[in-house]
Amino acid sequence: MKMIVLGGFGSDAGYWSFENGHWVHHGGWEINQLADVSRSLAILGEAARLKTPGLADTVSRELGASVEKALQAHLGSQIGGGGSVVIVNTIGA
Repeated sequence: MKMIVLGGFGSDAGYWSFENGHWVHHGGWEINQLADVSRSLAILGEAARLKTPGLADTVSRELGASVEKALQAHLGSQIGGGGSVVIVNTIGA
């Protein structure tokens, strides 16, 4: 399992990953893109709680595709290779 932490550390809008028993910083993520992804992750979390039939699926479909595209573009090999990836969003909405 890989752990990735978005936001909350440093000033270059990077992220952290847990590798070989220690935290490694990866910088260079444009702050507005990181903020949008973080807010989108928070919205996806809230959408999962919606009780109206089909509403959570509708919200998640488009937003999920957008988040997946952004994460793949910025995290690339960090999220590839199979297995579980846990993304901790420390920025929130």
